[in-house]
Amino acid sequence: MGDLPLRWRTATVAGTQWAATFTFLDDDGARMDISGKVFEFVIRPNSADATVPALVKLTTTATAQGYLVVDPVASTVQAVLSPTATLALGTGCRPFALWMDPGLADQTCLIEGPFYSRLVPTA
Repeated sequence: MGDLPLRWRTATVAGTQWAATFTFLDDDGARMDISGKVFEFVIRPNSADATVPALVKLTTTATAQGYLVVDPVASTVQAVLSPTATLALGTGCRPFALWMDPGLADQTCLIEGPFYSRLVPTA
C-alpha cells in the first residue's frame, strides 16, 4: 500500500444510508492480509477534536449509527452509515478516518479526508 493515509473525499444526503467499500492491496498489488485486524471508521466535528466518543464511530458491532463489514479473503472493509447517523451530520463538511488496529501501538490511519453532507428540502 502506498503512502498512508490515502486521501479520499465523499458526500451524502443527510437522512439517507451511506456506504463505501475499501479494498486494500500491498505495494506489489496482492491483497493485503487483514485477518485478525480491527477497524474503526470515525467522523469528527473538526480535525483537532479528539473527544470520546467521536461524532460518528463505526466498528463491526452494529449500532444505531451503522457498522463495518470486514472481509479478510477479499481484503475489503465496507462502512455503512445509517440514515440516523447521516441525519445527525446535517449540512457541512467534517473529517473522517478509517483506522486499522485503533488504540494499539501499531495503529494505522488507512484512509482520511472530508465527509460532506447536505440536507435536501422536502416537498
